Amino acid sequence: MYSKLKSWVGLPCLIATTLLLPSFNVYSSALAIDTRTKSEQLVKITLFIKKRDNLTYEEFHEYWSGPHVEIFHSVPIVRQNIVKYAQFHSNESVDLTQYGLTPAGYDGGVDLWTRSLDDLLAVFNDEEYLNVVVPNGKTFFKYDEMTAMYGWEEVKWDHE
Repeated sequence: MYSKLKSWVGLPCLIATTLLLPSFNVYSSALAIDTRTKSEQLVKITLFIKKRDNLTYEEFHEYWSGPHVEIFHSVPIVRQNIVKYAQFHSNESVDLTQYGLTPAGYDGGVDLWTRSLDDLLAVFNDEEYLNVVVPNGKTFFKYDEMTAMYGWEEVKWDHE
Protein backbone atom coordinates (compact mmCIF):
# COMPACT_ATOMS: atom_id res chain seq x y z
CA MET A 1 0.00 0.00 0.00
CA TYR A 2 2.83 2.45 0.87
CA SER A 3 4.69 1.72 -2.34
CA LYS A 4 1.65 2.66 -4.41
CA LEU A 5 1.46 6.09 -2.79
CA LYS A 6 5.19 6.73 -2.88
CA SER A 7 5.37 5.90 -6.57
CA TRP A 8 2.39 8.05 -7.55
CA VAL A 9 3.53 10.02 -10.61
CA GLY A 10 6.81 10.90 -8.94
CA LEU A 11 5.12 12.79 -6.10
CA PRO A 12 7.59 13.09 -3.24
CA CYS A 13 5.40 11.93 -0.36
CA LEU A 14 5.90 12.28 3.34
CA ILE A 15 3.65 9.65 4.84
CA ALA A 16 2.58 11.07 8.17
CA THR A 17 0.72 7.91 9.07
CA THR A 18 -1.85 5.52 7.71
CA LEU A 19 -3.33 4.23 10.94
CA LEU A 20 -6.99 5.10 11.25
CA LEU A 21 -7.65 5.26 14.97
CA PRO A 22 -10.76 6.67 16.63
CA SER A 23 -10.10 10.31 17.44
CA PHE A 24 -10.89 12.30 20.55
CA ASN A 25 -12.65 15.63 20.04
CA VAL A 26 -13.01 18.50 22.50
CA TYR A 27 -16.15 20.63 22.31
CA SER A 28 -16.97 23.38 24.81
CA SER A 29 -14.62 21.98 27.47
CA ALA A 30 -16.22 18.53 27.23
CA LEU A 31 -14.31 15.49 26.00
CA ALA A 32 -16.26 13.60 23.36
CA ILE A 33 -15.06 10.37 21.82
CA ASP A 34 -15.52 10.09 18.08
CA THR A 35 -17.55 6.89 17.78
CA ARG A 36 -17.13 6.48 14.04
CA THR A 37 -15.50 3.20 13.12
CA LYS A 38 -12.22 3.15 11.26
CA SER A 39 -14.04 2.44 8.02
CA GLU A 40 -16.29 5.48 8.51
CA GLN A 41 -13.47 8.00 9.01
CA LEU A 42 -12.25 9.94 6.03
CA VAL A 43 -8.58 9.92 5.13
CA LYS A 44 -6.89 13.09 3.99
CA ILE A 45 -3.94 14.09 1.89
CA THR A 46 -2.56 17.60 1.94
CA LEU A 47 -0.41 18.62 -1.02
CA PHE A 48 1.84 21.66 -0.58
CA ILE A 49 2.51 23.57 -3.80
CA LYS A 50 4.65 26.46 -5.08
CA LYS A 51 3.60 28.72 -7.94
CA ARG A 52 5.61 28.76 -11.15
CA ASP A 53 8.09 31.63 -11.33
CA ASN A 54 6.53 33.06 -14.50
CA LEU A 55 3.22 33.79 -12.69
CA THR A 56 2.35 36.56 -10.28
CA TYR A 57 0.73 35.57 -7.00
CA GLU A 58 -2.54 37.02 -8.28
CA GLU A 59 -2.39 34.98 -11.52
CA PHE A 60 -1.53 31.81 -9.60
CA HIS A 61 -4.35 32.14 -7.06
CA GLU A 62 -6.90 33.24 -9.67
CA TYR A 63 -6.17 30.32 -12.01
CA TRP A 64 -6.02 27.76 -9.22
CA SER A 65 -9.35 28.99 -7.77
CA GLY A 66 -11.18 29.02 -11.09
CA PRO A 67 -10.17 27.20 -14.26
CA HIS A 68 -8.15 24.49 -12.50
CA VAL A 69 -11.05 23.59 -10.20
CA GLU A 70 -13.32 23.16 -13.23
CA ILE A 71 -10.75 20.92 -14.94
CA PHE A 72 -10.18 18.88 -11.77
CA HIS A 73 -13.92 18.43 -11.20
CA SER A 74 -14.51 17.44 -14.83
CA VAL A 75 -12.80 14.07 -14.30
CA PRO A 76 -15.35 11.36 -13.38
CA ILE A 77 -13.11 9.52 -10.87
CA VAL A 78 -12.60 12.81 -9.00
CA ARG A 79 -16.36 13.35 -8.66
CA GLN A 80 -16.77 9.72 -7.64
CA ASN A 81 -13.96 9.36 -5.07
CA ILE A 82 -13.13 12.79 -3.66
CA VAL A 83 -15.51 13.46 -0.77
CA LYS A 84 -14.20 16.94 0.01
CA TYR A 85 -11.75 19.30 -1.70
CA ALA A 86 -10.36 22.49 -0.19
CA GLN A 87 -7.63 24.93 -1.11
CA PHE A 88 -5.49 26.91 1.32
CA HIS A 89 -4.15 30.08 -0.29
CA SER A 90 -1.14 31.57 1.48
CA ASN A 91 -1.12 35.30 2.06
CA GLU A 92 2.30 36.43 0.93
CA SER A 93 1.66 40.02 2.05
CA VAL A 94 2.01 39.09 5.75
CA ASP A 95 5.56 38.84 7.09
CA LEU A 96 5.32 35.99 9.59
CA THR A 97 8.92 36.43 10.71
CA GLN A 98 7.95 39.56 12.65
CA TYR A 99 5.88 37.23 14.86
CA GLY A 100 8.68 34.72 15.33
CA LEU A 101 7.24 32.29 12.77
CA THR A 102 9.08 30.75 9.85
CA PRO A 103 7.06 30.70 6.62
CA ALA A 104 6.56 27.20 5.21
CA GLY A 105 7.75 28.25 1.77
CA TYR A 106 4.63 27.16 -0.13
CA ASP A 107 2.04 29.23 -1.95
CA GLY A 108 -0.83 26.92 -1.19
CA GLY A 109 -2.13 23.66 0.12
CA VAL A 110 -4.60 21.25 -1.41
CA ASP A 111 -6.71 19.16 0.96
CA LEU A 112 -8.40 16.06 -0.44
CA TRP A 113 -10.58 13.75 1.64
CA THR A 114 -11.56 10.25 0.53
CA ARG A 115 -13.13 7.24 2.21
CA SER A 116 -9.96 5.14 1.83
CA LEU A 117 -6.40 5.13 0.58
CA ASP A 118 -7.57 2.91 -2.28
CA ASP A 119 -10.08 5.58 -3.36
CA LEU A 120 -7.31 8.19 -3.31
CA LEU A 121 -4.92 6.01 -5.30
CA ALA A 122 -7.66 5.28 -7.82
CA VAL A 123 -7.82 9.01 -8.53
CA PHE A 124 -4.04 9.48 -8.73
CA ASN A 125 -3.65 6.48 -11.06
CA ASP A 126 -6.66 7.21 -13.29
CA GLU A 127 -5.70 7.65 -16.95
CA GLU A 128 -7.90 10.70 -17.49
CA TYR A 129 -6.61 12.32 -14.28
CA LEU A 130 -3.02 11.70 -15.41
CA ASN A 131 -3.70 13.04 -18.92
CA VAL A 132 -5.82 16.07 -17.98
CA VAL A 133 -5.33 17.22 -14.38
CA VAL A 134 -1.61 16.58 -13.93
CA PRO A 135 -0.51 18.44 -17.11
CA ASN A 136 -2.83 21.32 -16.20
CA GLY A 137 -1.33 21.53 -12.72
CA LYS A 138 2.14 21.73 -14.21
CA THR A 139 1.14 24.93 -16.04
CA PHE A 140 0.73 26.93 -12.81
CA PHE A 141 2.66 25.19 -10.02
CA LYS A 142 6.04 23.51 -9.64
CA TYR A 143 4.89 19.93 -9.81
CA ASP A 144 8.29 18.42 -9.03
CA GLU A 145 8.53 20.48 -5.82
CA MET A 146 5.14 19.42 -4.46
CA THR A 147 5.23 17.66 -1.10
CA ALA A 148 2.49 15.81 0.75
CA MET A 149 1.22 14.54 4.08
CA TYR A 150 -1.28 11.69 4.35
CA GLY A 151 -3.35 10.78 7.40
CA TRP A 152 -6.60 11.73 9.07
CA GLU A 153 -8.03 14.87 10.57
CA GLU A 154 -9.08 15.32 14.20
CA VAL A 155 -11.19 18.43 14.74
CA LYS A 156 -10.83 19.39 18.39
CA TRP A 157 -13.28 22.25 18.26
CA ASP A 158 -15.15 24.29 15.70
CA HIS A 159 -16.66 27.58 16.81
CA GLU A 160 -18.25 28.46 13.46
